[in-house]
Amino acid sequence: MENINSIQNFRGIPSTGSSVQSSDKAILGKDDFLKLLITQLNYQDPMNPIQSTEFASQLAQFSSVEQLYNINSNLLKSIDASYATNRSITNALVANLIGKRVTVYGDSLRLESEKGVEFGYELKGDVKSIEIKILDSSGNVVRTFKLGERKSGRYDFKWDGKDELGNYLPAGNYRVSIEAVDGDGKPVVVNTYISGIVEGVRYKADGAVILIDGVEFNIADIVEIKYEGKNGD
Repeated sequence: MENINSIQNFRGIPSTGSSVQSSDKAILGKDDFLKLLITQLNYQDPMNPIQSTEFASQLAQFSSVEQLYNINSNLLKSIDASYATNRSITNALVANLIGKRVTVYGDSLRLESEKGVEFGYELKGDVKSIEIKILDSSGNVVRTFKLGERKSGRYDFKWDGKDELGNYLPAGNYRVSIEAVDGDGKPVVVNTYISGIVEGVRYKADGAVILIDGVEFNIADIVEIKYEGKNGD
């Protein structure tokens, strides 16, 4: 007697109209497995019936499949529950950031009137020269700064909010782009960051984001958190 895995090769099983329906599923479920086992019994050769040991073996296979199915189902439920719990905890912790000053990686700037904008950059190596570009919301370069040699490390910078002609630009969203090269003219990695007070939290389908000056930043991009008391404590 052949194994249940080759049930379709049994003689006497109709190609159509049987209780075993063709399926586009690539993987058999436990119900399909049981149907195959019953079909095998219905169409077994009376002159050569299935042996008890073989039947027991196939029942054991069915039992194993069912156990694996149940384990997988319970595991998925556990993962979903853990994800929901972790997300709830994360959302609660993120809410505690409101009112705190954070430093976050990003290149988005928010210019308010003539106050200017402060940001920073981190050099991953010693550089020969640096070029800082300020771009408006349309991607146009409105101001360029060229700096000399710098050692690797973090540096603060302030843009006064003016264009190349010294005119104050309108309040709105801008972006900073920084390029640096070493003594051999090879590019050096530069990370830009901004610091500001978290004024709110926005919850999205893919996670929570914090708001600094109306600009969204991902939680994963936070590199520093500070508490500022009323008296600068």
